[in-house]
Amino acid sequence: MMRALASSRARVRRLRRSDDGVTMPELLVSIMVLALLMSCVVMMVTAGQRISLGTKERLDQTNDATISIERISRNLRTAVLQSQLTSSCTLSSCTDSAFLKGTRTSVQFYADVDNPKNTIGPSRVTYDVTNGVLTETVQKPDSPTPDASGYHYCTSGVGCVIRTTILARNVLTTSAFFSYYTAADPVSAITLASGVDLTSSQLKSVDSIDVFVQIQVPGGANVAGSSMIQRVALPNADSVVRTTGT
Repeated sequence: MMRALASSRARVRRLRRSDDGVTMPELLVSIMVLALLMSCVVMMVTAGQRISLGTKERLDQTNDATISIERISRNLRTAVLQSQLTSSCTLSSCTDSAFLKGTRTSVQFYADVDNPKNTIGPSRVTYDVTNGVLTETVQKPDSPTPDASGYHYCTSGVGCVIRTTILARNVLTTSAFFSYYTAADPVSAITLASGVDLTSSQLKSVDSIDVFVQIQVPGGANVAGSSMIQRVALPNADSVVRTTGT
């Protein structure tokens, strides 16, 4: 018994005197391996976050472009002459054109929207892209009953109801947002410089419009912009049938 105890004490003393342990090169290798593993984990997490952000940005762009182009196309298809909704309007301004203005980034026209049985009259609708913001402006006529000069619309101010809605932001205008075509040449768009309006004769001849929506969100993923194009046929003077008369 005493011999076994003495042997154990001797073994403990040898262990205490031993200088064996982790060497510096082993420690450095362990640190390098751990650092490499941590770098891989960080890279994987960052890549996952970037993919998720890119997917969100693409969805946002696509949703904004889809909503905008559907809204614009739907209302453009209702473009109408004032004289088509009533026989009371006799001036040339009532029969000239459904379109009041047309540029590369904006269009204004009379639209037969939210007008059940012609109880409201044609709304004056404007779509405009300014500083990357696409805005829809809808104004109803002052009265559903026009006089000889047609329907009248109030000017912006107290008591004048004008509905303005932002359809999209971050809209690109490097290419024409609106391109106009005539029945005589449905292939080549009317050439318009930036900031130049369609002439009165061109407004009368507009037969179809290309709506080209490009949206790019300035986000962390830096995804490519989303683009959608829609050709909208516009018979213009034949767009609807007059609800009064034959």
